[in-house]
Amino acid sequence: MICISCGRTHRYIASSIDQGMHWLRQDESTRLGICSFCQDAVDAWDQGARDVRDLANARLKKERETDLPGWLIKHAKLPSLPHVLIEVYKELESETAGIERIIQLLETDPGLTARALQLGNSAYYGAGKQITRVEDAILRVGPFDLWALLISTEVKSLFFGIRPDLMDMNSFWRHALFTACACRILAEQQRLGSAGDLFVAGLLHDIGKLLFLQLMPIEYVEVIHRRNCGDKGAELEVERLGVSHAQLGARLFEAWQLPEALITLTAGHHGPAPASEPLALLRQADALAHTYLDQKPAGSESHALPDRTLQPILTLFQQLTELVL
Repeated sequence: MICISCGRTHRYIASSIDQGMHWLRQDESTRLGICSFCQDAVDAWDQGARDVRDLANARLKKERETDLPGWLIKHAKLPSLPHVLIEVYKELESETAGIERIIQLLETDPGLTARALQLGNSAYYGAGKQITRVEDAILRVGPFDLWALLISTEVKSLFFGIRPDLMDMNSFWRHALFTACACRILAEQQRLGSAGDLFVAGLLHDIGKLLFLQLMPIEYVEVIHRRNCGDKGAELEVERLGVSHAQLGARLFEAWQLPEALITLTAGHHGPAPASEPLALLRQADALAHTYLDQKPAGSESHALPDRTLQPILTLFQQLTELVL
């Protein structure tokens, strides 16, 4: 007799190693069963599973039903966010941040090194001689701006291939970049929270939508259709799928081991009420992006902002759009 879950045999169970073990289920005709180490497999057995593959499918189904966000993250099969970018971000947020350490980190990743030099030599920044060192790229672009451009292009590449009939990806990334730019400028002007944290939160606040589209395009297409017809998107996601894109994005942030502040901002950007000033700022930036990019009528959020606030946002947005999109 063999356990279809763990592979234990009747001889192993009868040995002194597992004294007292017994079969919870068994089928003499197939010489298969479920040992008492594997109680979680009994339901699958009772539903007819007699094959390890069937059991795995049954477990996946149960996991998906009980923890959809966790299931999506676990089975998304996404490339990880480069560890180097996370470490550079920690350096930028540190009170003792050093350019030398940032240079060392970037130079450990040939792809990021090449991209940093490409950005430093781009038409936007390339006034002067050609640069060949990461140090020169940092000095020319600026430490935070270089990191922001690198993470923008990297995250964009992680979600390449979304079906164009389901999502206009150019519009998606324009909205993400505008929200990020608005977060950064508003945070700097109001001296509120971390401009770096808020920039990243703005850039990635809707990433959960792309996870839905990668893993559940059939289920999510109805949500998209109904949202386009006027229903509120996040509430509809919870109603239809049991989780919102904000909650799902926060789980992805956890998997990427990003700071807790970013996880909280992402999870709460569609909640019932802002629980903090940074969260209220993220929502303001999100609404501003919709207002400006969707060309909503006068009297909405963008027209309430003074030129000294709106113009820097538009300038930064234009810069990122030219370099990233």
